[in-house]
Amino acid sequence: MTTRGRRRALRLAIVGFGSVGRRFAELLRGRYGRELRAAGVEPRVTAVATARHGRAVDPDGLPIARLLRRVRAGERIDPLHRGRPLTSTLELIARAPADVVLELTPLDPAKGQPATAHVRRALERGCHVVTANKGPVAFALGRLRGLARRRGRRFLFEGAVMDGTPVFNLASRCLPGARVLGFRGLLNSTTTRVLSRMEEGVPLAAALREAQEAGVAEADPRYDLDGWDAAVKGCAIANSLMGASIRPVNVDRQGIGTLSPGAAGAARARGERLRLVVRGRREGRRVRVSVRPESLPLDDLLVSPGADGVLVLETDLMGEVGIWEGAGGVDQTAYALLSDLLTIVS
Repeated sequence: MTTRGRRRALRLAIVGFGSVGRRFAELLRGRYGRELRAAGVEPRVTAVATARHGRAVDPDGLPIARLLRRVRAGERIDPLHRGRPLTSTLELIARAPADVVLELTPLDPAKGQPATAHVRRALERGCHVVTANKGPVAFALGRLRGLARRRGRRFLFEGAVMDGTPVFNLASRCLPGARVLGFRGLLNSTTTRVLSRMEEGVPLAAALREAQEAGVAEADPRYDLDGWDAAVKGCAIANSLMGASIRPVNVDRQGIGTLSPGAAGAARARGERLRLVVRGRREGRRVRVSVRPESLPLDDLLVSPGADGVLVLETDLMGEVGIWEGAGGVDQTAYALLSDLLTIVS
């Protein structure tokens, strides 16, 4: 990081400028910027890559207000670019004057790309990386952590699971010496919301539209309904907290898309709640992860009223430790980026 007056300049390249990236940029002009300046750095966005609106780099900092206006209006951001033309996002990552790359592209649950390639390129050139994409954590955590260690950089991903709720930070900072033996949780807020509405008689398609309007559904809702998003998050937790090396294709997975219309209501009538549950368990030297709908009793922690997400870690020294998230969404995921950035600059 370069020095700017009494504060070091913190140059940020944002790869993926959807709802989370835009919200982070908005808040960087206000509270987030103040928090980073209080930590001794002066943040500025020097590069942005989008899927539909082009790419732009400015070593002095892109004008965030103009950037946001152009994207919201459906216009390209290329006119804000300074320097040689860019032919790809990987080229932007390789050339952009940046200290930290924020990788915020949509999830590809089949291969974890292009996010994994973006993270690798950023670490190779000596940038820290913060991502809200669980793909790189599920598909290549060991290799990427090793690369970050060799380059003397940080690879952080608090926003990959349960938005900004501190899952990985809780384990690393608050459970020193404890071993995670297993976990169970509701990790996909879309299916939790959809099943809750289906209990009330709302058809699946209408309940899904509500989740999309709330901004919690994946770009392709099949990833939510078929259990892929939950499977990737389960792998991210198993790989990060349990030292596993499991990929989503190896998860025993069943989604909610084939549930009968009355299944959720019938469970409620029995005094139970139907939820898409992710489970991870150490079996000898292996860790197994499963995703499937389960009928849970009303006193189960996983059906806590008002929860979008719940995670229960089973540890050897602390027993069970639970993490509860209320209505998660874009603001919470954007906060995870700030949290990771403050970790890097502290």
